[in-house]
Amino acid sequence: MFARFRGRSADQPAQSSGATSRRPSARTLSRIQRERAQRRSFFTAVGIAGLLVLLVVLFGIYREFFQFPGQPIAKVYAETVTLRTYTDDLAEQMRQLQNQAAGLQNDPNAAGSRIQQLIDAQESLPEDILEVEIERALIRHEAKVRNVTVSDAEINAKINEFLSIQRDFLNRPTSTATPTATLTPTLTETPEGFAPTPTNTRTPSLTPTPLDAPTATPTPLDAPTATPTASATVDPNATATPTSTPRPTRTPLITPTAPPTLEPGDFEQLYRDLASVLRSETNYRRDVEYQLLRQKLRNAVGAAVPAFGPRAQVRRIVTSTIDEARVGLLSLRGGFSTFEELVDQTADRRIEDRDIGDLGFVARGAEMREFDEVVFSPDTPLGEWIEPFAAGYHFELAQVLTRDEGPYDAKNVEKMKDRLFADWLAAARASPEVIRDLSAQERAWAVDRASRGIFVTETPRR
Repeated sequence: MFARFRGRSADQPAQSSGATSRRPSARTLSRIQRERAQRRSFFTAVGIAGLLVLLVVLFGIYREFFQFPGQPIAKVYAETVTLRTYTDDLAEQMRQLQNQAAGLQNDPNAAGSRIQQLIDAQESLPEDILEVEIERALIRHEAKVRNVTVSDAEINAKINEFLSIQRDFLNRPTSTATPTATLTPTLTETPEGFAPTPTNTRTPSLTPTPLDAPTATPTPLDAPTATPTASATVDPNATATPTSTPRPTRTPLITPTAPPTLEPGDFEQLYRDLASVLRSETNYRRDVEYQLLRQKLRNAVGAAVPAFGPRAQVRRIVTSTIDEARVGLLSLRGGFSTFEELVDQTADRRIEDRDIGDLGFVARGAEMREFDEVVFSPDTPLGEWIEPFAAGYHFELAQVLTRDEGPYDAKNVEKMKDRLFADWLAAARASPEVIRDLSAQERAWAVDRASRGIFVTETPRR
């Protein structure tokens, strides 16, 4: 027993010395720890770098789709115009131009010119759309100040009117051509041995008339002729014959025609069909609301238009260049052309929506400011064609026939309202409350986003 005990105790030191020999040294442990630390540092650095990349990507997405489109590009009083709204309206205008160009695909020349117009419009369209956004904000602000509102019922009524007009236009009967039977000659084979029978046809003979044949001699014009003179003879037995006296004709009163409307069931069905093809029903209703709001505000601003005041009877010719106006003036003064002939020559070119010809009585304030300064000036002679003058982006020739004061008709009153509203809008745009802050970077961003997929129409090759 002691021997076994001694034997086990003798083997014990040998085992512990083997375990000591397998234990790593301090240098090895230090190297392992350094490698582990390096791996941790590497993975930590990779994780931090990946997190930074992810943050950069997320920030770019946030800036691209949320922060940058939400940047204000204009401020009108307390309302701001964001880059997103501006870009959406710019894209819609470009899309409308593209749809117009799509209808010209069958004509290579027209389609190519239209595409060129789209490309040219890209330079000025962004500034135009910015002014449109500012104008909308101004109208909304002024409408709020004047307590002018538009209800949902008015919006639905206007949409009802649009849909009714569209339905009547689509249901308009069109004339269809009726096919007419045309007789077509049929060739018949001539039987063998057939000989046509000659037919004796009398040929008329022409009898020449001698040139020196006597002709009837007309009665000279200076021959005296007896002119019967009617004399009234009074018959005592004659009875008076009643004669019809013309009665004054009554001038019909023209009453305004009520706008066409649809029945409630038809309107709901057509409105659902319309909403299914709209890109945004909300934007469509917003546009209709803006049209109604603008019209109401225009009437509110034009309520101060007088119904009586200075007026002039004018004849006018409108040209696009000063040279055309001078040539027209020389033609009129020299008698080479009449006023009616010049009107006919320029009737097919309506310039800046100006009327030409005999304008009748024109109220002061119904035309452009340059027109009023010339026509209503006491230095302008009556009955003479005056020198051409510039008005807007065109030139005018005018002849003032009379000047007086009198009542204004409905056409002049509406024109005066339009001009008064346009003057108010121009002054409001120049107000210090309107701040434009569209940078070059924001403009380029909006044009790039709005024009994606727009300029893709190819001109057919000849």
